[in-house]
Amino acid sequence: MKSLKNMLKQVCILSLSFLMSPLHLYANEKFKVDGEDLHYNTELAVEQRNREITEEDVEILLKKLKNNPNIKRIILTSWGGLTSSAIEMADIIIDFELDTHVKQICFSACPLLLIAGETRTLERGSKIGFHRGWWDSDSMRSTYKQERESMGWENEFDFSSWVYDDSQEVIYSQFKYYLERGVSPSFVIETMKARSEDGWFPRRKDLLKANVITK
Repeated sequence: MKSLKNMLKQVCILSLSFLMSPLHLYANEKFKVDGEDLHYNTELAVEQRNREITEEDVEILLKKLKNNPNIKRIILTSWGGLTSSAIEMADIIIDFELDTHVKQICFSACPLLLIAGETRTLERGSKIGFHRGWWDSDSMRSTYKQERESMGWENEFDFSSWVYDDSQEVIYSQFKYYLERGVSPSFVIETMKARSEDGWFPRRKDLLKANVITK
């Protein structure tokens, strides 16, 4: 059975496939190499719809790191984006053993990238924000209509049952990832209480205590 995050990833790829080339160009604008630092700022994308973590960013991040082996740190500025892409990018950051640093804002899916760092820091005056997962009704309706036949859902109740089960798997995977990176379990639980429209922005001392940032 397909996982929720994989299905959302496939839907995103299909909906954006006709814009693949320009998106790849715009995604490049989010990355800037500066000596041993790689700046990743999703707000720098030309197109408004691309000012988030996207599927195209995964490939570009890997290429930037392979072409610039001197990079030791990635500087993050982002309001979030696709969780599935953030997870793939986090794996790359872990594999290259990079440090991570937040400048201005790191919200939603962005902390997944931050946590991947060996040494994790936060610029003074900047914020790190968390919220629990969500799925808006329009996207759910679209997914149900598009995937109903392939998934074998006879009605909306079958779909709801699948969402309930798969959501628990997604939560488990995210919880496990945070623990793997040394984040306090009690802190992870708190991240799941915040609604997406509000978010939770812990103080620096709380981030240090929970090992979200390491110094």
